[in-house]
Amino acid sequence: MTLKQANGHEHDEKTYVHRISMSLSPKLLAEFDKSMIKAGFTDRSKAIQTALHSFVDEHNWVDDLPKSGAGAIIMLYDNHVYNQDTKSTTIQHKYNDIISAATHLHLNDNNCLESIMVKGDVRRMKELANELSKNRGIKSLKFHFVNVV
Repeated sequence: MTLKQANGHEHDEKTYVHRISMSLSPKLLAEFDKSMIKAGFTDRSKAIQTALHSFVDEHNWVDDLPKSGAGAIIMLYDNHVYNQDTKSTTIQHKYNDIISAATHLHLNDNNCLESIMVKGDVRRMKELANELSKNRGIKSLKFHFVNVV
């Protein structure tokens, strides 16, 4: 597919790139740069491209999966962000048809780790993960899916 098909401009994907800019906190950028070096990258653009590919893969997983399965949603969040616990609990109650169990771990004064075990409809799992990830206090959210044979 050419980029013209994707965005209306005539360019070959292999020879044309888009330049973007983004705003990051100095702390996040410093952490990214350290992680990038630890991972063996010397080029920030390549490291960001790799991270973006990972993000795309992680969020497109539902397209080729069966209708049911099981998994775990793992969230790290700042418990001082206003109403984070209440928002998370309210969302989870809407998805009690797929949530089998949840655990909450206090890591320190600022951070909590929550694990939500899910089974059932894959699309509902994806909706739950997406809805939870929209909360401001979420620092990291990972969904680990297993296909139940």
